[in-house]
Amino acid sequence: MNVAQIKRIPWKVISLLAVAFVMLRVNTLCWWIAHEPEMPEEIKEKYYK
Repeated sequence: MNVAQIKRIPWKVISLLAVAFVMLRVNTLCWWIAHEPEMPEEIKEKYYK
């Protein structure tokens, strides 16, 4: 391994962690939106006339 390859390793690790974090956040958000509870009728009538 030469010096240039050793210097790139931390950036590869950071980029892989960033991709993993984004995938986790997207999957969590999609689950939250899909399973949002039903809004009661009283609130709908009061705020969405």
